[in-house]
Amino acid sequence: MDPAYSENVVDYRSLGNMPGYEWKLLRYKCRELRLEGVYHRHCHLVSVAVVTQLIIVIEILMLIHVILLFSVVKDIDFLNVLPYLAVMLLTPSILMPSREPNVEQYEAIAILVSCLMALLLTAMDLILPICYHRPFTLVPGYDHVVIVLVYLMFPIAFVENGRAYFLGLAVSLFYFGYMVLIDKISTLDKVWELTAYGAYLFFLNVLCMFLSRFQEYNMRNGILSRYQVVYQNLVFQLAMKEEKALLDSIIPVTLARSLQDAIASHIEEDPSNLIPFTKTRHLFMEPHPEVSILEADMVDFTSLTTTMEVSELVAILHELFVSFDLAANHNRATRIKFLGDSYTCVTGIPSYFPTHANACVNQALDMIEISREVSKRRNKKIDLRIGVHSGEILAGIIGLTKWQFDIWSKDVDITNRLESSGLPGMVHISSRTLGLLDNHYVFEKGTDTAKLDPLLQRSNLSTYLIRSRLPNFEDADDMEDDNFSLNDYRFSFSFSEDYEDIQVKAQRDMILEVEHMPVNRVQACKIRRPMHRIAKEDINEEYRFNLESYYLFTTFRSWKMEWSFSKMRDLLMKYSLGMMVFAGATIIAMDLLVKSEAMDYTMLLSLFLIILLPLLLASYKKLWLRGRRLSPITQPTFFLSRWIIKASDLIEKSVFVRIPLAIMVLFLLYVMSSETFSCDIARLELEIINSELHNLRPQMLCFMPWGVTYAVIIVLSLMLVIIGIPLIIKLGVGLAILGCHVITVHAYYGFAFERSQTTDIGVSSSLAHSWYLLAFFILVVVREGYLNYILKASYFMSMCFEKKHELTKVKTRTIKIIMANILPTHVAEVFKVRRRSDQLYYENFSQVAVMFATIENYEADKLGLRALHEMICYFDELLVNYQAWYKIEKIKVMGWTYLAACGLDVDHYTDFSVSVPVSTKRESDKLQKSGSVRFAPKDDDEIMIKDLHPTQATTNEDDNTVLVMTEFALNLLRIMRDIRSKGIFFEKDSKLTGSLKIGIAHGPAMAGVVGLSKPHYDIWGHTVNMASRMTSTGVMDGIHVTESTANVLRDFNIRCTYRGMTFVKGVGQVPTYLVDLDENLHFQQHSPDNDSHKGSKVSVHWLDEKRTER
Repeated sequence: MDPAYSENVVDYRSLGNMPGYEWKLLRYKCRELRLEGVYHRHCHLVSVAVVTQLIIVIEILMLIHVILLFSVVKDIDFLNVLPYLAVMLLTPSILMPSREPNVEQYEAIAILVSCLMALLLTAMDLILPICYHRPFTLVPGYDHVVIVLVYLMFPIAFVENGRAYFLGLAVSLFYFGYMVLIDKISTLDKVWELTAYGAYLFFLNVLCMFLSRFQEYNMRNGILSRYQVVYQNLVFQLAMKEEKALLDSIIPVTLARSLQDAIASHIEEDPSNLIPFTKTRHLFMEPHPEVSILEADMVDFTSLTTTMEVSELVAILHELFVSFDLAANHNRATRIKFLGDSYTCVTGIPSYFPTHANACVNQALDMIEISREVSKRRNKKIDLRIGVHSGEILAGIIGLTKWQFDIWSKDVDITNRLESSGLPGMVHISSRTLGLLDNHYVFEKGTDTAKLDPLLQRSNLSTYLIRSRLPNFEDADDMEDDNFSLNDYRFSFSFSEDYEDIQVKAQRDMILEVEHMPVNRVQACKIRRPMHRIAKEDINEEYRFNLESYYLFTTFRSWKMEWSFSKMRDLLMKYSLGMMVFAGATIIAMDLLVKSEAMDYTMLLSLFLIILLPLLLASYKKLWLRGRRLSPITQPTFFLSRWIIKASDLIEKSVFVRIPLAIMVLFLLYVMSSETFSCDIARLELEIINSELHNLRPQMLCFMPWGVTYAVIIVLSLMLVIIGIPLIIKLGVGLAILGCHVITVHAYYGFAFERSQTTDIGVSSSLAHSWYLLAFFILVVVREGYLNYILKASYFMSMCFEKKHELTKVKTRTIKIIMANILPTHVAEVFKVRRRSDQLYYENFSQVAVMFATIENYEADKLGLRALHEMICYFDELLVNYQAWYKIEKIKVMGWTYLAACGLDVDHYTDFSVSVPVSTKRESDKLQKSGSVRFAPKDDDEIMIKDLHPTQATTNEDDNTVLVMTEFALNLLRIMRDIRSKGIFFEKDSKLTGSLKIGIAHGPAMAGVVGLSKPHYDIWGHTVNMASRMTSTGVMDGIHVTESTANVLRDFNIRCTYRGMTFVKGVGQVPTYLVDLDENLHFQQHSPDNDSHKGSKVSVHWLDEKRTER
């Protein structure tokens, strides 16, 4: 699997832009990710938890009903309360088998238990009217409750093949048959009344079928959300493992941790700034008092660069350095760096061991032997000069960006002198190192050159040459095993196998994770698990959620979190509006069926059309998406269609639109159901009085009382399908509807409702209507409270994971910043994922401008590392301004020499080491200025340079790298000038004021990583050697360039002065030039007829403009 995989499996925006029902899309996704088993297990656990809730609901309803009967019925017959008491006693016993989460044949048990409960509740509601009270026409009091329970809370609702709708329809038919039985169908009006009741039952079934789909959507959404969290956590842990492994291979662990801590503090203080230590320049160093240092260099390497292809030369270097790294691991040596053909390593770090001198000399002898083998195999003359010295060092990094682990000390300089004054094929050691060795080596006096070296003389050191070990030499006991090979030591950060298995791991983790997902406020299913099997962090999450929310309405204590939850998109809103329209149609149909006289149907239809309009707007996008997927390319062409799609999006995502819209529709539906706008009260009262005087059944001219109550139940049931509205608002609207109807029943139309049928003997009809509504409202409150808890608990758990993710992200971000300051990002990715441990990684570039800048004319002992660090930091700060089209890449710092290159094609990756996010207009302006390279001094006059622009015919696109690099070199000179003028590091009156010698060359080059451990990005080729020689043979405070580079600068109207023929080792005499600068460090124009006294200033804004035009 691709390690960059980060798809959000429940991305609401993309899910809403796809054709098809959302729950079906999530179903397909679960099957694709092989999470169906996890989903069914979650359904099982939810079913077990809901059983407890179901028992509580039924017990509460029955208890209130019994109390109500004893309160309002005089001389109550115990037979009237017996069915309700029986339900209270039998319900726990019947449901108990379905509360076992791990029982076999659970599906069969769930179906059987659900059927028994449906039979029990239906019998409780109808057995007395059928068997004992046939003279009374009692209407069912719990038909609506039983139907909703079947679809939403009975165990059958959570079984894969339960087919709850069969049971729901069976219960509905039973109730409808009962109504046919008790009503004597003598007139056509009775038929219409029964038909209206059938329409009411049909609506409840259809509504609950939709609710079961909504329930599936919420549960699958919870599963996929948790899977996304688990998957991202695994990917993130693996990515951090890779980053950490690569980082630990480059920088010692203690130094890496210090860097991470410092950068983490920097991120907390200034999260928007990705450049660490811009305010405080930390110097990360570790002292090591007793170590041995090895410095190796290839003899006559310059001639090899001129006689061999760069790729062949780099391949040889890679082969050598891989073998050297293997030997270093065997000898417990730590490779520090390589500079072109030189190789530096140290023994005794990061942990001291007493035989470090022996280990270092053994490493040197092994390297000589390796070079001879490669020389023989390659048929090339490859010799090494090696110096070894023992002493103390400071190890660490310097600068702001592009760090390289390095060592500094006087003893390091001594080692370099030993190498340069040594002989090929021998190890040149100091007397201090010899004193630490045992008697296992063949040695002789050192070279005459070393005797004349001033540094060695001042240090009072004599030198010796080691040819080989004694024949009876054996490794010390603390050395590694001899049987060591590349197969034993794999510097491989290839975690591709882990990435391939990560989805399998996520699926396996989900099997455990589903056991911890929230299913109920009391977490009934978890209480039944042994405490030792409950994850500690799971308990913490539940405990934290209970602390962070109020119990009554499961409202977050933090209003920000509550508001964030409320703002979530509601992709089911269009279906909710569809059910509202269906509810309006059902109410109109029931009115048409039960009315005996004409009424104002124009008003009803007008209200219905108003309700229909939001549905058309909300569902338009889903209808338009049939057969296609919404994207910027597939947007509709007609402007009205685009606006309607935007309106659909707005209804889904804006809580300010959803809430008023839902309240308005529910209010209009209640108006349609209550019919208060069309009834003539005086006429209705007169008709009832006349009917009673003549002992006739009163004719309800405006409405049928139970028909109105059924219509209000339809309105209240819609609260179950509105997901994206806060629970408090829904309960408030429900209470308002309930209160209005109770007032209507008991006050406004009490004379009509009192003369309707009742549900229990001795209970007034008005009270029966009220309890019928209240019982259903209690069920709605319990159901909505449960759903609200589940959604908010899942959201809270996701937020907890997000916080953990952010904490881990900060840690990983610190590693990324460190890595980005060591290797280019694309190179680090190659090493983490695809590179074999012994595979050469390189890139060829046709035109690269290379610059060496060496700080000279200073006293190193007096200034110290702090001064070097500060000056390199100044240079690195300047580097930030060169990250546009022609980016300058800092390669490394070698002692007091700064190496950079322009033209390395690294635009295909994001450099975290120097990129700064833009958040304000001021920052945007700043970035825009730095996006184009300027030769103007920051405090000087801006001169229009339209006459200085070269023509396109005289310049090559690739030559722009030379222009950019030369401008960077000029700004380095200006920085050193400012350092001297302000006396920051150098005394103003001193002759040692610090100067830069800069050399630039351009041409083809190769960049890449060689060696087995501590990968470091480097460049090779004749161009690099020429730039180095331009520096070593250059002048103080000047820019020394080759003839080809001078010709390019002339094309850009920059004057270059011929210096003469300069000897370059390995090449011979070559013509070189100095870039012409005035006393203010401005470029001089090349045009001979321009005698401006202000000097020249070349801007290359036109480079960006030219690229844009192309």
